[in-house]
Order: sequence, then C-alpha cells, then structure tokens
Amino acid sequence: MDALNLFGQTTMKLPDPTESLASPSGVAASSDVQRAMVSDTETKGNPVNLITAVLTNSVMRERLASMPSDEKTVVLSGDALASSTLAHPAWRENHFDGDAPTNSDENETVELPLKTGIGSLDQPTDFVPKTPCKDRGFVPKRRVATIGGVNIPAGVERCEIDYRLVGQLGAGGTGIVYQAHQRAIDREVAIKALRGNLAVDPASRERFLTEARVIGGLDHPNVIALHEVCIDQDGGLFYSMKRIDGTSWDQQINEKSISENVQILTRVADAIRYAHSRGLVHRDIKPENVMLGRFGEVLLADWGLAISHNPSQNLDEEVGGLAHSIGGTPAYMAPELATGNARHVSFATDVYLLGAVLFQIKTGFPPHHGETLLECIQAAAENKIRPTSIKGELLDIAIKAMATSPADRYASVDDFLTAIHLQREHEESTRLVKRVNEHLSKATAENHYEDFRVADALLREALEIWPQNRRAEEARVDLNLQFAAAATEQGDLDLAVSLYDAVGLGDSERASRVRRERDQRDATLQRESRYSVLFTHSPDAGLLVRISSGRVIEANQTFGDLMGYTEDEVVGKLMHELNLWECPNRRDELLAALEKEGRIDNFDAQILHRDGTPIDVLISARMTTINGEKLLISSIRDISLRKKAENELRQNRRRLRDLQALAGLATWSYDVQTKKVTWSDEAFVLAGRERAEGTPTMTEYMDLIHPQDRKIMKESITTAIKSGAAYEISIRQRGAQSRYRTLVVRGQPIFDESGKTTEVYGVLIPQKV
Repeated sequence: MDALNLFGQTTMKLPDPTESLASPSGVAASSDVQRAMVSDTETKGNPVNLITAVLTNSVMRERLASMPSDEKTVVLSGDALASSTLAHPAWRENHFDGDAPTNSDENETVELPLKTGIGSLDQPTDFVPKTPCKDRGFVPKRRVATIGGVNIPAGVERCEIDYRLVGQLGAGGTGIVYQAHQRAIDREVAIKALRGNLAVDPASRERFLTEARVIGGLDHPNVIALHEVCIDQDGGLFYSMKRIDGTSWDQQINEKSISENVQILTRVADAIRYAHSRGLVHRDIKPENVMLGRFGEVLLADWGLAISHNPSQNLDEEVGGLAHSIGGTPAYMAPELATGNARHVSFATDVYLLGAVLFQIKTGFPPHHGETLLECIQAAAENKIRPTSIKGELLDIAIKAMATSPADRYASVDDFLTAIHLQREHEESTRLVKRVNEHLSKATAENHYEDFRVADALLREALEIWPQNRRAEEARVDLNLQFAAAATEQGDLDLAVSLYDAVGLGDSERASRVRRERDQRDATLQRESRYSVLFTHSPDAGLLVRISSGRVIEANQTFGDLMGYTEDEVVGKLMHELNLWECPNRRDELLAALEKEGRIDNFDAQILHRDGTPIDVLISARMTTINGEKLLISSIRDISLRKKAENELRQNRRRLRDLQALAGLATWSYDVQTKKVTWSDEAFVLAGRERAEGTPTMTEYMDLIHPQDRKIMKESITTAIKSGAAYEISIRQRGAQSRYRTLVVRGQPIFDESGKTTEVYGVLIPQKV
C-alpha cells in the first residue's frame, strides 16, 4: 500500500458479453466454472461475475494472460456484462473496445493540483457536474489550497482556507491521497479525492460517497478514523481522515516473527468483527491494506469494496450500494469473489481472507498464485491453494478458514479468533512441558526438591492452559513417581503418599509400603513431646502457630536469639503484630503457597530483627495436625553469612580484573558454556591484533600458538575445566609481523555453587629476551 492506499483503481470497459468463453492459450477454465459463467450470463440483470467477464472478453483475457501475477486489487463493476468495467492499479484509463489498451504507464506520478478542483487535474475551475448527484445540497463546502496559495480563489483571503495541501501521499486510477493541514484544528490529515473525469461522473461520485459513509460509520480503534466528507470550491468531492505515521504491513510482514504477525492479525480481525456487527463485509483484507503506526497502531484501511450484508435476506434482494461490483485481490481472494457475484458474498468471505493472511504468515506467501494474473484469478476461482511443506496447528486453522464452501469455514470471526487463541495456548502448554522434562532430568532431593517443585508448578500451569494436553498428563505421572521416591529417601513420607495418591497410584505396592512406614512413624511421634525436636534441638529458629487464630503458641530459643525477642514477647502474639516481614508481598506469596500445597521448603526471604535490621533467611513450613489441633510448624534458617560471602566473591572478582587492567597485564577468559573468548586491551597488543578485528574464537586463538605448543595449551584448558586445577605453562604465540614470542600463560578455573567450572580466567606474561 503506497502511503495511505485508500484510493481506487482505473476502470477497463468490457464490451461484448457474447464473445467465446474459450480461455487463452495455455489457460483453461474448468467445466464447473464455465457452467457457473453461463448461468450468470443467462440471468438477466444480475450483478457481474469476475471470472465470467474475464473469460468472455478476448481483449481483456489476452491482457490479463500477459500480465504477471501480483497482489493488487481487481474490481469488476456494472449491472450486466455489456456495461461492466474492470479496475486494476497496473493500468489507467484503459478502455476495452476491441483494440489493445493504451496509456499504461504504471509509474506515472500525480502532481499537486494548481488551479483546479482537488480531485481533478483537468477539470475547469468553474466545474459543475452535468448530471445531478446525491451529494449536491448536503455535503459541506470547504476551501482547499496548496502551500503557497497558488490556487486560492479570487476574493478569498488566506485565512479563509480550510485545508492546505502539503504533498501527495499516493495515487491510483480513481483517487489521489494528499497530506494536508487542517487550519481550524491545526492538525495534519490525509485527504482522499476523486481525480480526472471521474470527478464529474455521478456514479463515481456516488460510489465515493458510499465508501466515505462506510468508513465514517465505523468507530473502532483498528479502523482509520474519517473526519469529514466535503466538496471543494470547484465542486470536487473529497474526505479527510486521520494521518498515520507508519508503513503498511506488507512492507514489514517478512521482518516480524510469526507471533508478532499473528498478534497484528488478531487486531485486524477485531476490526472485521466490529464491521460484521454493523452488517459490513470488507472483501479485500490483505497486509497491503493494513497500516502499522510508529506507536503500535494497527489500522485496517481501504473500505472501497465493503458492502452491506444481511444474513437473513434473500439472495435476490439488494445487498447495498455496491451490489453491482465484485472483486478483491486474486492472491487472497475467496472463490465466491471470483466465481460468484456480490449476492454470494457473506461474512464467511472475510473469514476466508483472514485465513489467507494467516496462511501467508506461516508460509511466507499468499495462498493463490499463477504465472499470469489470469491464472491467479482462475486459481482463486477454483480455490487452488499453493502447496507448502509447512505444518502445524496455525496452518490447519488457515486451511479450515479457506474452505471452498463457506459452510465449512469458521462460522464467524469470533470462532476464527478462538481457534487462534487456543492454538497459542496449546503452544505455550507444550513449551512448558519441555521445561518440565529439563528440570526432571536434574532433580534430586539434595536441593530440597527445588527442581521437583518447579517442574510441578510448570505442569500445573501447562494443564491449566490446556487440560487435554496428553504429554503433560504423562509427565505429571513421571514427576510424581520420581518425586515420591526422593521424598521417601528423605523421610518425607506424608509427601510421598500424597504424590502417589495424586496420580491414582495410592493402592500400589510402593505406596502401601510408604504408608505403613508413615503410620509407624506417626505413632512414635504421638508419644513424644510435640516440641522436643523442633524447639529444643533444632539449630534453626522455629515457630509453632495456631492456624485458626494466627497466634504463636511456641518459639524456640534460636528464634529469640536470631530476632532479638524474649519468649514472653513472642508467645501469645498474633503473627502480624510481630512485624517480621521486610517485604509484605513475599509474606503473601508464602501464605498462598502454603494454602495451595500445605507445605513449603526453602522459601527465600528477608525478615526484620527487632531493631529493624533485615536478615536473609530460608523458611520451611508444614501444616499439620497435633492432638486434633491444626498447626503450622515453621523453621527459619539464617543465611546472612552465605549471602554476604556471595556478594564479596562477586566484588572480589571485579576488583581482581580491575587491578589486572591497572597493572597492564594481558588478561583473557574462556566461558565454558558459550565457548566465548574475552581479551583485555593488552592481549590484543601482544597478538598484534587490532581491537576492531574483534576477539578471536578459541580455534582462531589456537592458530596464533606455535604448532608445537598447541597440544599442551589445549590439554591445560581441558584439565582445568574437568578437574578445576589451575595451571602455568610456557608457550610461543605469534604477534606483530608474524613473529613468535614466548609467553607464560597462567590459568585459573572459576566455579559455580555446585563446584562446576563455568569459566577459565588467566593472564599472559611476556618473557624477556
């Protein structure tokens, strides 16, 4: 779409409808299509039929058969074949009267009007339509001038001008779009006007007004807003609309991801859904007719083919002001647009076009194609979809939307959008299951079930999104079995039993064994003091809270030492009275997890000492019943020293590297996971390599080392990664002028918390000659 491609196309006159139905050389119409053509031509007074009109006119047929296939709009209008006209932007003012078309300059540009009406370059300034038009008498008059005022009417002051034309945004066969300044509101707008001889043609003016009324009647965030429809001082029709700073979607669709394009399509579909609620069918949905603004706007334009549609009315009834026109873009066109007439068009036609755009999003090309424009139109008429190796749920949705029979498509735009939303949910659910399997592959009981719990949370989310996800159900069983086994080893027997029960394996032999062991343990615990272990011997701070009231009924000595409270200051208090939480949101997250799971392990948080000092802790808690009373048992582990050590380690690493840089040492590092090599400026100097050349890869670096020294260098790095051993070796490295220089290389591995080598870091020290 050129700038704001809201303009129409130039027409081609179709003369004799009695010419042969034979196709041009190499192009044949199917017998079904031919029968449909004859049926329409025999129906006196019916609206015109695109494929029939094309194949019954030899001049047009040959012209279309000589034109390459494109993605432009073709429109056929008239009351019968004898008086029909065809429009396409590749030609202008081309009349078919038996002779070859002329004046077909596709690149002709249109200058700003000077002394003529806004919609014409050749009409006189005293223009008055020769035939009365419906726009006479009620369309307001506005004065229009170009910048500089060269066409200001005599006797009119500059301050009386309503619109000043700034420049031309685009032009088509029947219309021109300008950028203009609206003086009264001091804003930039776009103006569309009729051009040439069409400005004096009553039928063209009436169609132009119909288009303006369609756009003006649509109040939706995804439809370009029309401001007003007017005539200028010379009688030329025009309407002003919102000026969009952006580009058309077809210029960006190949640069955007599938997800981004689908999001744009759903917003276009929202506009179509709204239009359908107003009884309108767009008929020409395609990326070229969608504007993407700089600030996220998605606006569907070019409503020139829109028609009214009432699903309850008979096919023989009038379907709107543009009933006697049929058309669209062959590359996307629904078959009824090519083989039927306007009375065959329904809301299902727009569903087809949305599916055609979705097909392009997935495959990279529109659904219909041919070597020539005529072949493309015939492909649309026969609903021949271009073959593709692409598969997936989104493509299935597109194919269903593009069913030949409207009855086989989605019943509405709502159903089409629902299918897309479900697909996106299924895709997200499948992605979550993949993450579950990654966590299960490394899950152990040693990290307090962290990976198990993450995997379980991911699975719950996956099944919430898509309850019928079979792979998620299978992964849930595997997760619970592995989790139950790990819990049994750790002595968390209640957890293990609940995990077996959750997947319907509560009666299995393994579950029965765990249940017997748990019952024996519970009997022993019942005979013991409920506080003996937790509050007397635990090295961690502990609280016992009554769930019914939220009141503390016991706190161990470690809790008092950690938080700065005496036992009397804690016991009997409500939890919220202690004001323990640095971040109340973390408290809410812990309570939500407890309510959902009944337990929580190693919850990372900060709580406040009595003097207000924050303390880093890990909280584990269980909801349990002791002597018939529901209690919450929690342990709080102080991890302040660990956090401090981690922070100091990070600071020391930064200081070390800064000191090495200050000392002028050539330093390097090798990231084990990404395989990325990093050099300091001094390392580039030693290698005689410009910084602009970039840091070499490990392979490129090895090429700088003397062939006899490469083996020991590789072995040293490999040993450091596997065993964590530091090394110091002497090598010869090629530098400036390809001369080798002896260097001492020192390497030191860096480890993560699990002791795994994540990086090898070191220095290069030149040896004195």
